[in-house]
Amino acid sequence: MNATTTNMNNKINDFRPKTFDQVVGQDDIKENLKLKITAFRKTNNSVVHMLFLGFSGAGKTTMANVVANEMGVNFHQIMATRIKSWNDFYNVLKDVEENDVIFIDEIHALAPKIQEQLYGVMEDFVCTLEDKNLAKMRQVRVPRFTLIGATTHSGDLNPPLMSRFQYKAQLVPYNFDELTKMVQTAGERVYDIDIPYDIANRIARLSRKTARLCYNLLRSYMDVAEAQTFGKVTPDMLTSELLYKTLKLEQIDPIIGLDYASRKYIVTLLRENAPIGSRSLGAMINEQESTILGMIEPFLLSDIELELKEQGNLVRKSGAFVRITKKGRIATENAYNYIKLCHSLQKVGWFNNESLSVKPE
Repeated sequence: MNATTTNMNNKINDFRPKTFDQVVGQDDIKENLKLKITAFRKTNNSVVHMLFLGFSGAGKTTMANVVANEMGVNFHQIMATRIKSWNDFYNVLKDVEENDVIFIDEIHALAPKIQEQLYGVMEDFVCTLEDKNLAKMRQVRVPRFTLIGATTHSGDLNPPLMSRFQYKAQLVPYNFDELTKMVQTAGERVYDIDIPYDIANRIARLSRKTARLCYNLLRSYMDVAEAQTFGKVTPDMLTSELLYKTLKLEQIDPIIGLDYASRKYIVTLLRENAPIGSRSLGAMINEQESTILGMIEPFLLSDIELELKEQGNLVRKSGAFVRITKKGRIATENAYNYIKLCHSLQKVGWFNNESLSVKPE
């Protein structure tokens, strides 16, 4: 198994900022990382091991990429779920050069035994391996490196491993202004086009407060725009109508930006009208429990604002769509209001072939 090294030549990675100046938001974290990297450039002592915390899409992978770019070293990325044995991790280490960055995404998914084996490598840069020919253990020294772990569930890391990350950074959710700026700067950087502010802001408000979804929606939007013209796409072509067409194709609502899986999650909770555990809910909607915990629920548990018509007046109501109790998940009134809005949209051509009835079928 080989680590995936950074390749900025493909369009997907073009969306990722390459420098701290291109990263929007997370100002305190950026300032701290800049100081650490400035010290590294002066002393050539490897940057301390770091743990990036935050929900999926908060920019943990992007920040790790930028750290390596700013240091001028190689970036080795691997998902924790692909590290099934210690030899899997050693195969990554074999390609590491002095001061490189190793990034383990979803590091909490590492088996407890592998977490324990990381201690010595992180502290002493010595890797202990089993020599099957000699039936004994041997130690191999590896170049000094910086390990960056990313996790959505820090509680699944054992305390000794947590303590070996000298810097822990909690990435905070982006606000709409920051996401709007991300869309506009990505438009310039990737497509060489000025995205109209109203379109950029609308994409931002449909991105569930995450940069990844923001960029994904922009990419889909620009694909639709490119497919509709033989020449170069111009800003005047980037209309709301084009955005609505993109949303329909992607099965994303134009209200708050939820996808098919999230709507299915909400409808299932409303139909059951009783607390449901995450594992049972995953089985009911055919999704992995990890997807529910890491991808679907974080936004649904946050404060979400809806615009509703009550007695002819426009009313804003905010609150979470889901509450977690000791017995399981419960859908809120705000979730019910959202599904009612989706019903209205279904009458005019949205969500074809989706069942949005909250009564058991």
